[in-house]
Amino acid sequence: MKNKISLSVVTALCLTTLSLNAYEMKPVGFKAMGMGGTGVASTRGSLSGYYNPALLRFSDYTAEFSANLGLRLRDSNVIDNVDTLNKIDFETTMDNIATGTTTATDRANIINAQNTLNKIGTNNAFMLSATPSLTAQMSDALAIGVYANLDVGLRLNIDTNHLDLIFDTGSGATGYQYFNPNDGSYTDSDLATYQSSSLEYAINSNNGLTYIQVDTMALVETPISYAEAFEKANGTYSLGISLKPMNLVTSSQKVNLGKSSSQADSDEATYETTYKPTIGLDLGFAYVPRDSGVTFGLVGKNINSPKFKVDKSNTGITEAYKIDPFFRAGVSMSVLDDNAEFAFDVDLQKSDTLILGEETQNIGAGLEFHPSSWFSFRVGAMQDIASEKFDDGTILTTGIGFGLKWAQIDLSAMASTKSGEYDGQTIPRYTALNLSLVSRWGDGYNKKIPEGQEEAHDYENDDSLTFEEKRRLQKDAQRAQDELDKEVK
Repeated sequence: MKNKISLSVVTALCLTTLSLNAYEMKPVGFKAMGMGGTGVASTRGSLSGYYNPALLRFSDYTAEFSANLGLRLRDSNVIDNVDTLNKIDFETTMDNIATGTTTATDRANIINAQNTLNKIGTNNAFMLSATPSLTAQMSDALAIGVYANLDVGLRLNIDTNHLDLIFDTGSGATGYQYFNPNDGSYTDSDLATYQSSSLEYAINSNNGLTYIQVDTMALVETPISYAEAFEKANGTYSLGISLKPMNLVTSSQKVNLGKSSSQADSDEATYETTYKPTIGLDLGFAYVPRDSGVTFGLVGKNINSPKFKVDKSNTGITEAYKIDPFFRAGVSMSVLDDNAEFAFDVDLQKSDTLILGEETQNIGAGLEFHPSSWFSFRVGAMQDIASEKFDDGTILTTGIGFGLKWAQIDLSAMASTKSGEYDGQTIPRYTALNLSLVSRWGDGYNKKIPEGQEEAHDYENDDSLTFEEKRRLQKDAQRAQDELDKEVK
C-alpha cells in the first residue's frame, strides 16, 4: 500500500505525455488560432480544406503552402489536486504508518491526501491534444492537406466511499487494521469493513472503484478540396467539397492507481483498436454580397457520417466507429480599407468529446490587422458554452505573422482567463500554442496596380480571366482609385 498513491500520480502524468489521440473540430493553423478559433468565413487559402472548402474561390493568394504544429492542454480539477498530492511525501508517510512511528506531520499529510482525493471524486478531466498539418493550395479552386487530430483524455475516478486507511495485514479474515490519522491510533477491523471503505482495497482490486480512465483517439484526414463560384446579380456564391481519406486508431483502458508508469506504458498496445480506412465528405458554402466586404460561410463536416470498420482489436471490439455530421457557421468583414478583417464563428450544435458524457460548443470572434503582405497581427476570444466539466472562462487568443511573403513564420497562442497551479507555476485551464511556416505566391493584401490601369481594361467582361483573377483586379483597382481620390482631395 505504501507506494500505491505516489505511483498513481506519476502514472497519470506520464500517460498524458505518452498518449496523443482524439477528434473534435479544434482551432487549427495560424490564422484561426489567433482569431478566437474563427475560420468558416475567414480562413482562405491552403487551410480552406479544413474550415470551409468554398473559401478557396476567395483566396488572397494564387498559391499557399503551410506546415503547422498546434498543441493544446485543457484541465478541470486535476492539475491543482495532483500538485497537492505530489507535494505530500507518501512513501515515507506510509512507511511510518506501517511501522507505527507516525509523526504529527505524517498524520497531517494523510488527512490532506484524503481531503484532496475526496475533492477530486469523479468531477475532473484532463485533455492533451496535438494538431499537426501540412497544407497546399495550388490554385483558386484546388487544395490538398494532411490533418491529424491527436488527443488523450484522462479522468481520475476516485471512489469517495473508499478513503479509510484500513490495511490487509495478511493474517486471514481477522488480519485487518484501521489507522486513525487524527490521533495516530490503530484498531482492529474486519473483511467486510475493509471491502466497503478501504482506500487500499479500492486501489488494489480490479472492481472498478478507484482508477485512471485513459481514452485515446488518433484521426488522420487527407482532404482533397475543390470549389466553384457562381456570379449573380446580388453577389458571388461559392460551393466547395472536400473528399478525405480517413484513418483511425483508438484505445481505452482503466489504469490501476497502484500500477507503475512503466507497467502502464508497456500495456498500452493491449488496449488499442485499429480501424479500416474510410472516406469522409465535407461540404462548404460561401456568399459575398455584391459591393461589400462581407463573407458569409457555412460548413458541414463529415456529412456522410463516415463509418470505420474494425481491422484489428486487442480488446475484442467488433462494433464499427461512426463520426456524426457537424455544422458551423461564420461571417467575416473587411474593414479599414481592407487592412483588417473581423470574423465571428458559432457551432450550430453540441459535439461529443473524448471525455465520456462531456460535450462542447464554441463561439468565437477575432480581428486580424494585415497592412502588408509581410506582417499580420491577430486578437480574439472564444468560449465553450456547452461544457459541464471544463470551466475555462473566456479563452483569449492572439497571433503574429512576419517575414517575406514566400517565407513567413507565424505564432499563435490561446489562454483561458481561469487557471490552476502546478509546482508553483500558474497554468491556464485552457492553453494552446501553434507554430506555422507559411509560403505564399501571387497576389496578396494591398497589392496596388498602376494608376489608371483600372480604366484601361474591362475586367468584368474579359472571358479570358478566371473569376478569382477578376475579383483580385477589381479589388486592387478600387483601392488604387480610392487612394487617387484621396490625393485629389
